[in-house]
Amino acid sequence: MSLFHYKAFNSAGETISGALEAESVPALEARLRTTGSWLLEARTGGQAVAAAETTVSRISARRRDAIVFFVQMSLLLRAGITLPHALDRLADDLEDTAMGEVVRGLAGQVSIGVPLHVAMQTFPRVFSRQVVAMVQAGEVSGQMPEVFKSLSDYYEWFDGLMAEIRQALIYPVIVIFAATGLVLLLFTFVVPRFVTLLTDLSLEVPWLTSVVMSISDVLVGGWPWIVGTALGAPIALRIALRHPAFGRAFDRKLMDMPVFGSLVAMFGLSRFANNLGMLYRSGVPLLKGLEICQKLVGNRAIEHALEDVRRGVLEGTPMSKGLARHDVFPGTLVTMIATGESSGNLDEALSGVAQYYNAIIPRRIKVVFAIFNPAVMLTLIGVVGTVALAVVLPILQLWQMR
Repeated sequence: MSLFHYKAFNSAGETISGALEAESVPALEARLRTTGSWLLEARTGGQAVAAAETTVSRISARRRDAIVFFVQMSLLLRAGITLPHALDRLADDLEDTAMGEVVRGLAGQVSIGVPLHVAMQTFPRVFSRQVVAMVQAGEVSGQMPEVFKSLSDYYEWFDGLMAEIRQALIYPVIVIFAATGLVLLLFTFVVPRFVTLLTDLSLEVPWLTSVVMSISDVLVGGWPWIVGTALGAPIALRIALRHPAFGRAFDRKLMDMPVFGSLVAMFGLSRFANNLGMLYRSGVPLLKGLEICQKLVGNRAIEHALEDVRRGVLEGTPMSKGLARHDVFPGTLVTMIATGESSGNLDEALSGVAQYYNAIIPRRIKVVFAIFNPAVMLTLIGVVGTVALAVVLPILQLWQMR
């Protein structure tokens, strides 16, 4: 048995500490529960172990289920229902689901006095740092219904945006797969048989036909290398992206791509404005909000720039001046935030930036795919036309010889 030094909440909601011998952390937790206490942390040999995390941190839930949780919590708390009763009711409504198990865990901890944001930290796969920080600020300010309303609005927008992107990708993905299949069929089945015919006739091969035949030879003879490269390249890229410098450079190049680059940049900037705006409105300090937003933008180049901005703010530099030093932030965004800082309405400025990107991103998605879809079709037509012309030219040559 090991000696554990622990911290726990008792039935009165007070934090207590002490030392007990137990076989393991779950055994210690069971002993404490018999006394009406809930284990928070246990230490043995200088190592801290979060008890609840060892048993429930692997639970995950769908984004849609989290949205339902935020919406219902906002409605119940606005109706005047206390937090423990609201969680109990939601746990009953979501019974037999992954989210129901999460809410039941939250209700159990809150019922013995654990703050909701602390209970949420035991479910990191369900509640991000952003959610935890906003709930903590809402608990301090007494604005829990407003916090849950902001979270539901943001996740509804984000879920809708992902749905739009998936829907827009359906047609081009189908066309690309069909085009790839057709090209492979032409170069590995049709062209080799045509090459055999030309060899038998001993004709002088036109240069276009020669190029098509060379490509066919490469595909037929080198397919193991091609397949190996196709499978190995994504793995190599994933490994390379673990290096911060390469990851930043890669994401910066993505932002500079023609057609798609502006969409990549807007998506990262939108997440920055939405997340920081929500955190700041909820009462989270600006420095803490910037720190949390770094991991939420989904773009390493913007993340690195935000780290520099946060250091500047820590030293007393206005956030707008820090943003202006990095070209990943457009002038319009910097100007709006500078105006908000000078007028003392930074939360409204961030909300305005977020609304701007929320409105422009769906339109930009439509524009991008309005360009992308015809480009894919024209490329397919060009490849098929080139192969057809390479086949027809020798036939015309043979006809002239007759």
